[in-house]
Amino acid sequence: MTAYITHPEEARAVRATRDRIGKLLSRYPHVSDGDRREILTFMKEGRHLDIGLLTANDNLRPKLDAFMTDHERHFRIDAGTMFRVLAMLGAVVITCWLLWELLGPASL
Repeated sequence: MTAYITHPEEARAVRATRDRIGKLLSRYPHVSDGDRREILTFMKEGRHLDIGLLTANDNLRPKLDAFMTDHERHFRIDAGTMFRVLAMLGAVVITCWLLWELLGPASL
């Protein structure tokens, strides 16, 4: 799904999904495993705006906080991802250094 919604049908679908997740969260912790997975998927892959709207709801905030605390291991960055990020940062730094040496001011 793109960041920009262009059709009213898409906007209704996104709103319906957000409303469904809100209803599931309002029943937490009394939800099924499938409902937990649905909430997790939405929280990991949903649009930031929709997640922000859920977190701004004062009625849902205690349930959402409890859900996030109970499932915090799903939101952690794993070692592989951390290694890839550090490798990319290292590659950028080395590339910038090499370009500076190549194109930078000549030293006497």
